[in-house]
Amino acid sequence: MIRTYLGGLLALLAGLLAPQAHAQSTDTMSVTGASKVRVVEPISIVNISDLRFGTLMQPTTNGIVEVAADGAVTTNLDLSTFPNGRAPARFTVLGEAQRRFIIFVPNRINISNGTSTMRVDRFRTNLDRGFGRFDAVGSYDLYVGGRLHVDANQEPGSYSGTFEVAVLYL
Repeated sequence: MIRTYLGGLLALLAGLLAPQAHAQSTDTMSVTGASKVRVVEPISIVNISDLRFGTLMQPTTNGIVEVAADGAVTTNLDLSTFPNGRAPARFTVLGEAQRRFIIFVPNRINISNGTSTMRVDRFRTNLDRGFGRFDAVGSYDLYVGGRLHVDANQEPGSYSGTFEVAVLYL
């Protein structure tokens, strides 16, 4: 008799714990998601003035002229006869107000007079490690300096070349 009660109790518990079969429901459950986007002004950069190393006397030894982003000039050449005309390149960078950006400048370029070249390297900007932030109206004045390598008896002439400055939003 105890066995019958115990067997019935186990059958009852098994029935309660067993998954119930349900008829297939046509009810569905759904949830909605959101989609968002923020459109910002495209970033742009405008060349205001070029990097200028000025006028040099043909040297008898190798030398350098470095124009810093702040306009300071250092050299081991005699520039006393031509004191003006040296300045960093200036660009205006435009974008979304208060947004951060990064600037990339080249490692080096060559400038030429058509038959002879000189190397420009050590490009530096007025930004700490190339990172900047736009002001309240979305503008930033960027200055780029560099170092010119002049060979002994460098061929006279007007030398020029181009360099790229890239700017990206962060």
